Amino acid sequence: MGCILFVILVNYLNIHHKKNGIAMNIFFLRLSIATVSFFLLIFSPSFANTKTKEVGEVVVGLKTPITVVEEAQAINYMDSGSVKLGDAKAKVVSCIEKFSFRKKSIKVDLRCYIVMDDKAPGIMEYVAILIGNEELTKNFDGGKSIFPPKNGLMHWYGHFEFKTSSEKYSWINDKIYLGKGVEMRGPNSSLGGVARYKLYDLKN
Repeated sequence: MGCILFVILVNYLNIHHKKNGIAMNIFFLRLSIATVSFFLLIFSPSFANTKTKEVGEVVVGLKTPITVVEEAQAINYMDSGSVKLGDAKAKVVSCIEKFSFRKKSIKVDLRCYIVMDDKAPGIMEYVAILIGNEELTKNFDGGKSIFPPKNGLMHWYGHFEFKTSSEKYSWINDKIYLGKGVEMRGPNSSLGGVARYKLYDLKN
């Protein structure tokens, strides 16, 4: 169904390009992309049957204050935490996190060196979008625990990928996991800073 719609829309674009020029073509190109994406989601059997299953948890210690490197970019360094993914466990050794500040959201890009419980090295990668308000900044700077969608953090979702040389846990290399942020606490807290995520596997 989605493919048929796409062909029809492309033909329609060609006609309008000839009649009304490039500007009209660009408009309908954007419209077609949005429409096709919508119908592909609606009519795709695999998407309709997709289910999530909680399979693990990631905890990363927030040790240092966020360092702003330019107006819309900041970085953070972490050196503690843990990973539980099915029967696989790992220790977080070191991470570098980049923040990209947007008009209404923050994009987080995290890269961590981890060590599996069989001593094999690994890498954890995480990309997420956070949507918050001034209350979030106040709570984070004050070291208060933040539990979305409350405390000023309305949206905190992303995806995790893992890579390891471990033969025992090689299966973690071949999947992308949905990450849901469940607790955040700034490093100014007497309990120490933390970011806690639940991991979910997507199944058809």
